[in-house]
Amino acid sequence: MSQSASGASGGWGKKAATRIDRTQFDNDELLKSLGSQFNVDFSNYDQWQRTSRSNKSAAAKTASNADVSTTFTVSRLKSIDSSCAKHSSFREKRQAAKQEELDREKAERIKILELRIRTRRKTHGEYLKRCKELIIENNKLKDLIDADEDNTHGGVKNLLRKYERYRGGIATLNNNFTKELEEALEELSVTKEKIKGHIDTLEQELAVMNEKLTAKQDELKVLLSYKDKEYPVKAMKIAGLHTEIDNLKLSNKEDQDELQHIINTEEGKYEKSREQESNEITRNVTDSAVKMMHQSLKDMAFQNMVMEKEILIHSSQEEGLQQRKAKLQAEIDALRGNKTNIRLQMFPEFYVDRPKCTPDMDVILNIPTQEWLPI
Repeated sequence: MSQSASGASGGWGKKAATRIDRTQFDNDELLKSLGSQFNVDFSNYDQWQRTSRSNKSAAAKTASNADVSTTFTVSRLKSIDSSCAKHSSFREKRQAAKQEELDREKAERIKILELRIRTRRKTHGEYLKRCKELIIENNKLKDLIDADEDNTHGGVKNLLRKYERYRGGIATLNNNFTKELEEALEELSVTKEKIKGHIDTLEQELAVMNEKLTAKQDELKVLLSYKDKEYPVKAMKIAGLHTEIDNLKLSNKEDQDELQHIINTEEGKYEKSREQESNEITRNVTDSAVKMMHQSLKDMAFQNMVMEKEILIHSSQEEGLQQRKAKLQAEIDALRGNKTNIRLQMFPEFYVDRPKCTPDMDVILNIPTQEWLPI
């Protein structure tokens, strides 16, 4: 157990030593004075580990043996004190230097231990801080888990209620399905009976149609035999008759045209005579009607004719006046448009409207040239 504890403590110390940020000790005067002596290997903790009882007993035995040996050496040294007196001063100096070196190493170890203590305190504080953060996060997770459990519980309740309703709906659907299935089976049986009767009638009709078909096939055979034997002869006869008819039409066409001409001339004569007779009858009837009329009616008819003529004359005169009015209105509008040119308004006969020369018109120069007389 002690070895495992020491190994665990050694591993933890090694990890803590590796986590030390050495940049934070750059401004430390103590570390600057130590220099490179601070680079100590923390992987070996044998000198600070606790030893077991067996190790302690062995250490005690070695210590007793060392005491015996030291007593022996002291007695021996006393015997030879006189011979080594001249070397005492050198040994004292050497022991003093060795003691100083041991003191210096001890001081360095103390400083290193203090530094380790500070780092472990710092890591302990960080662990405490991290522990608090983890406690807060755990509480949050607990709240989230509780909320999720509440939501899940509510969802499960809703699902159970839906399942109950679903079971009730399934039961009603099954009942309805059984009823509809029974009704459908009954309808199927009735439909089968109807279809069976309909099939029987169709079979009877099919038998009748087969009989008719056989009769028609017999007729077709007769027609085919007629087509193959008698039809070609009769077709040739028919073609000959058609040619004879065409020839007769050509021969009788001239006679038909002459007859049509005679008919047309006679119809024209009859039409002219009919028109003459109808005109004569109309004139006679009109004369007789006029003779039978009273003189006042004749005068009234004559006056109506005169008034009709006068109306026509006046309407023509009115149209002429309307045209003249439109022309005068156009002249008035033109005069109103030329208000700026006073001379043109006062003396229009001297200011004749001349066409202007536009850029797209051709210019013809009529310059008189001198012609020389022939010599």
